Amino acid sequence: MNPLVWILAFQMGSPGQGETQAVALHPKDPRILYAGAGKGLCKTLKGGKDNWPTVGLDRLSPRVIVLDPSNPEIVYAGTYEMGVHKSSDGGAHWEAVNNGLTYPAIRALAITPDAIYAGTDGGGVFKSTDKGKQWSEVNRGLIDKTVRALVVDPGNPRTLYAGTWHGVYKSADAGASWSADPKGLFDVDVVALAIDPANSSILYAATNPRGVWRSDDSGATWKQGARPLTEFLQSIAVDPHTPSHIYVGTRAGVFRSTDSASTFEPAGLAWSNSAWTLVFDSRTKPATLYYGGVGGVLKTVNGGKWWNVTGPIRP
Repeated sequence: MNPLVWILAFQMGSPGQGETQAVALHPKDPRILYAGAGKGLCKTLKGGKDNWPTVGLDRLSPRVIVLDPSNPEIVYAGTYEMGVHKSSDGGAHWEAVNNGLTYPAIRALAITPDAIYAGTDGGGVFKSTDKGKQWSEVNRGLIDKTVRALVVDPGNPRTLYAGTWHGVYKSADAGASWSADPKGLFDVDVVALAIDPANSSILYAATNPRGVWRSDDSGATWKQGARPLTEFLQSIAVDPHTPSHIYVGTRAGVFRSTDSASTFEPAGLAWSNSAWTLVFDSRTKPATLYYGGVGGVLKTVNGGKWWNVTGPIRP
């Protein structure tokens, strides 16, 4: 039997062929979730138990969604066609916020109390300190401008990591400068990054075609798992309650490690050929893991012990 059981929480209908590229959780109300479909951004107010109406951006493809932790009514959506869009009222109304953002193809967003960062396809990293009104390029030392992932150290918001086509770069000064350690993860396509929530010096990188790598020293050095995943990787997440449990989304379903990414085993959704995002909700114990990809938004709850349907299935 599969080590995890999955349930369909919400399946996106067309356009988008039932594929979800982004999932974001409300930091204060666990019933509120956002999902980026192939065309448009959807929102549930009931934990997936309603019909997830589209709340905007219906002609765009949101690749990443972040909420302002100090005011979660402020929502940012990064699109691949037209840059960053912002809502100040929980998704009811949207506006493009791209002044100074010269590359519209957004692959990653990261937010801190003082700034929001955008990783772009070809333009590197951009930063806004006024909630998206104006952006500035922050690429000093960043040789590779194809930024696929951005994460912020939860213990020090001035420290950021960027996953690029040619490895991991680190900034210790809020994006003012970047560096890639020669002993670090270099010259490999890094598609996703995750930080251990219990120890922010531990990082995980999902790469293609070299599997998952782990750093125990804030990105200075990296080591590969004993039996690397050979599937095409797309996303990675760390269990907030059991940080040795690592989940990876691939084009062959979801895989799980229980030994800090040394080895992996299938964790369901073998039928999925696209697992764009994995997001944990730490407010439940065990934590709830949300998946976004082919089939829409799915979740596994209570560590796979008990399950319940949380939303309608659309044709």
